[in-house]
Amino acid sequence: MLTPRSTFPLSWNLLALVLSLLLGGPLNAQLIQIRGNDRIIRNGDTTPSGGDHTNFGQVLAGSGPVDREFIIRNLGRAPLQIRFFQRTGQHPANFTVIDPPDLVIPGNGDSSMTIRFLPPAAGGLRTATIRIVSTSSVDSDFRFDVAGELVLPAPNIVISGNEVEIPDGASLPVVENNTDFGALSLNDNPLTRTFTIRNTGEQNLRVSSVDVVGINSDQFSVSRNPDIFIAPDNESSFDITFNPTREGTHRITVQVNSNDPTPTERTYSFAVHGTGRSFQPRLILSGNGIDIAPGDETPGPEDHTRFPGTDLLFVSIHTFTMRNSGDGPLLIDTVELLGPHATEFSVSEAPATSLDPEGASNLQITFRPTLQGSRFATLRIASNDPAQPLYDVALEGIGGRFKLLGIERDEDDTLINFSTSSSPGSYIYRILYSTDMENWVPVGSIFSSGRETLQFRHRNSRGAIKAFWHIEETGF
Repeated sequence: MLTPRSTFPLSWNLLALVLSLLLGGPLNAQLIQIRGNDRIIRNGDTTPSGGDHTNFGQVLAGSGPVDREFIIRNLGRAPLQIRFFQRTGQHPANFTVIDPPDLVIPGNGDSSMTIRFLPPAAGGLRTATIRIVSTSSVDSDFRFDVAGELVLPAPNIVISGNEVEIPDGASLPVVENNTDFGALSLNDNPLTRTFTIRNTGEQNLRVSSVDVVGINSDQFSVSRNPDIFIAPDNESSFDITFNPTREGTHRITVQVNSNDPTPTERTYSFAVHGTGRSFQPRLILSGNGIDIAPGDETPGPEDHTRFPGTDLLFVSIHTFTMRNSGDGPLLIDTVELLGPHATEFSVSEAPATSLDPEGASNLQITFRPTLQGSRFATLRIASNDPAQPLYDVALEGIGGRFKLLGIERDEDDTLINFSTSSSPGSYIYRILYSTDMENWVPVGSIFSSGRETLQFRHRNSRGAIKAFWHIEETGF
């Protein structure tokens, strides 16, 4: 008993030849093979192809019939007899054998036959089945399908966006062809994209309608329609407008209905989408590089909400930064100071009234005490920040317990005259110097028992264009 060592499939012709040899009948074998364009056609082939000439291709109206030659081969040694031909299928009348093969094909011989496609009066695809019955020991009833198409002059629709063609049935929106509208704020103006219909056919294209369909069709609209008739090699445009009224990704299908005869393109469709977003601003106030939370009621020197001790009727200035950390424009309505001592605080440098996302602007507050002791106020910033439309921050300053009497010049020196505390005690008075009223440098100190007038000489201090002095009192 023989056991096959290979399981590779054999073609029918090769299998027939092997069987014939095993049966000891090579002299009497009759094996038929049919070729088109020098390619073997399989018995029972139902997929006409241009590669083996079973598909006669597209024929333009008025160009006449198309002929294809096929070769019938007898792979055996005994003569092969062709018994009859038959045309069956849907359109047998459109195909005919105009040059039949020899009815008897000798062993190892071949004969040609010519099949003609007769284009129909009306356009469209035509198919048929060619049947050849012979004395072949294998495939004695040989059948294969043929096809041909008559193409009549017709319009052909092609749609593009941003000069990039959009395939019919495209389901994946992309930025390159305008089908991806991107993200749009609910508060922004609607976004309109233009699409172009081009007629690459030979007859007028009639556009019956352009529609947007889908569960999110209320977020899109056809804001401009194309021309109804588009001549060959001409084009017309239409507009789709995206106007989101709710957040989320909105997807719809654009359908363009026309007289394009291609069944799939009669309704030319493609998907578009866009995202509705509620872009919102976010106000952040910081002092000395430290963020200050809205509603902060604990002033401190670290974030500049507590001003240093300041001589009566003199000033101390702190600069704050307003930043928009959101993704929408920040609009500043008002900046005001409220509270029991609001008149002793003032806005000396106002911020910008509008800040783009990640934008920043300075806010400068000046403290000018009129009485001794702690002075309080509330900084209130009104904006379009939806989370915190009123941004309140508590401020505190200390009014000096002594009085700066005057500043005099003595050649290159500066003389600072001041009265000390009216209460007896032990005090140290530190004199500080600044050119910007924010960064103070100590330049000396004086001891006092109070209830006296002192003078401090700041030597070689007349070089600066701007000069400021501040005195701090410390009691023991």
